[in-house]
Amino acid sequence: MNLRLAILSLVAKYELSAEAGAELKQMADLGAAPPSLSRQLPLGMAILGATLGGLGILFWIAANWESLSRFGRFALLQATLICMLLGALRRPSAQVSLSLLGFVACGGLFAYFGQTYQTGADPWQLFALWATLTLPLCLGVRHDVLWTAWATVALTAALLWSRTDAGFNSYHSTLGCWMPALALVFAFRFIPTTVTGAGLWPMRLCMIYAAIGMATTALMGLIGNERNGIYLITLVAVGALAYAFSLRQLFDVFVISALGLSANVLLVAGFAWLLLHDSRGIETGTVLLIGCVAAGLLAGTVKLIMHLTRAHMT
Repeated sequence: MNLRLAILSLVAKYELSAEAGAELKQMADLGAAPPSLSRQLPLGMAILGATLGGLGILFWIAANWESLSRFGRFALLQATLICMLLGALRRPSAQVSLSLLGFVACGGLFAYFGQTYQTGADPWQLFALWATLTLPLCLGVRHDVLWTAWATVALTAALLWSRTDAGFNSYHSTLGCWMPALALVFAFRFIPTTVTGAGLWPMRLCMIYAAIGMATTALMGLIGNERNGIYLITLVAVGALAYAFSLRQLFDVFVISALGLSANVLLVAGFAWLLLHDSRGIETGTVLLIGCVAAGLLAGTVKLIMHLTRAHMT
């Protein structure tokens, strides 16, 4: 169990006073800096520097667009990409940050190529090419930072693809909003870490994306009255996913919280739709009833998540 949760559990179980609880926390040294801070802080600063450096190069090229020749723009982006990848290969201690900078430079190179030559390719194709060509880089570095950036690009490609040939209310758009994200969630969860090296954060990002996509498409279908069936399908899907990730083998408090929030939004929206879709006006009592139901659902969800956290972390 997490040390902080264990102390809070002891305080509640034995009904310790505030002074005794504070003394117990002091004995556990909870106020001290985390032991991993000295290791994670330099890495975090290096990642932040790499991200800002890559964006700075792209913004500098955009600011000096007229003064740089076409060859100069390509040369600068390609040189940045090659130098960063070679540096990551030769300097293992800086591999993650340099690889991230190269990842950003690769995206800038594709964006500039599409802007310069006007190939007629849809934006999703450039993002898909970016994700495809940088997949070997992620498999080589095997770190959460690269996989999180890669998942962002891949899911952006899927979202843009879903908007190309169909309107927002189509099933094509619905699948593009959350099915690819769910596929990546299970890929990051079940593919052995010896292959990907991915931790929890790429999976969490994909689940947030999927939860938002499911809630958005279901609400649009509910409000538009064009395909109410998708609301029920999505609600069942969210419930099934919440049940699956509430089991000990899959449990993650971040993921279950995202799914819980999505389920709350869908249930409250469905309840409000039942009360208001045939009414000619909005009454104060109806609004208060919806608010009370929303508050009760949220309180019950939080209590359930806390119970699952204590049960699975003991």
